Amino acid sequence: MFSVFRLISRKPVAALGILVVFALAFFPLFLRPASAESPSVYKSKIYSPSAIAQVLPEPIKVKVGVYVLQVGNLDISSGTYSMDFYLQFLCDRPCDEPAFDIMNSSEISAENQTSDSRGGTFYTYRVKANLSTNLDLRKYPFDSHLLSVAIEDKNLGANEMVYENFPGLSGVDPEAVVSGWDIDRAIPHGVVTDHFYPMFSNSPYSRISFQVRIFHNTFSSFMKGLFAAIVIVLVGMLSFLMKHTDVSDRLALTSSTLVGAILYHLTLTAGIPPVGYLTFADKFMIGNYVITFAALAVTVMLMWYVNHGLKEQAVKLHCRTRLTVPALWIVLMVSLTILEFAQG
Repeated sequence: MFSVFRLISRKPVAALGILVVFALAFFPLFLRPASAESPSVYKSKIYSPSAIAQVLPEPIKVKVGVYVLQVGNLDISSGTYSMDFYLQFLCDRPCDEPAFDIMNSSEISAENQTSDSRGGTFYTYRVKANLSTNLDLRKYPFDSHLLSVAIEDKNLGANEMVYENFPGLSGVDPEAVVSGWDIDRAIPHGVVTDHFYPMFSNSPYSRISFQVRIFHNTFSSFMKGLFAAIVIVLVGMLSFLMKHTDVSDRLALTSSTLVGAILYHLTLTAGIPPVGYLTFADKFMIGNYVITFAALAVTVMLMWYVNHGLKEQAVKLHCRTRLTVPALWIVLMVSLTILEFAQG
């Protein structure tokens, strides 16, 4: 003890340095205990997506409606058309003017016609757009199509704004027409989906699509599309009413029937694009080809029998085929039609 005091009295600087060293060594003992949570856990609670979702407000819910005024310039070969319609937005809270985009359009003209008396929640636009869609022609010439309008916001993702269908804002004007088609007057139903753009963001965008159905009258489609083909084949079937010895006339009739069916098929499908599947018209005409070719084959066999003096075989072939081939044609056409339209 006396040595310590003697050291302080003789060498005060050295003694002060020793005291500072001891103080720094025991200083952590006087601090408050560390938190039980690690820094990583603390950060995860503050910056995790779930925590952010709890802090941020819910996305704006926007009810959307489309009122169709006119549809024009429908081109089946390219799947393009124009549409004139009112586009209306109703927000669940005051919101900025929508920065909407028509996703399946090549050209848009939008006029703001909003006269808002609802506190910045309701917006109306008159839109004229050139649109395109993928037309399904499998049932041609009895086809019907859904002409769509797909809407997204240019800036806000689904975490900021969500579209909702609102039938009260949608409809088809009684004077709306599509040249050459009948239009369904039912209220267009909006289908809401999340659309992703992986190259831009992992967050989806809310998209709403409205569809207007157009169709052809069934009777007019039959008369303008398939009736002529049936007449052509019926004319070819007249060969079975001829005698088995009239092989030259039968050959001329059946061969011209086959040529006529092919030419009519080309005319029938000239107005549609070269799709990668068979339409109902293609299947119908292929069935006619099969029966017409069978009639031609029977005629050629009869000619061979007659030229070789095989009268008995010619008579048997004529009797067996004069009813079976036309009956097979009727069964084939009816079965093809039932199977095609039973698929929905």
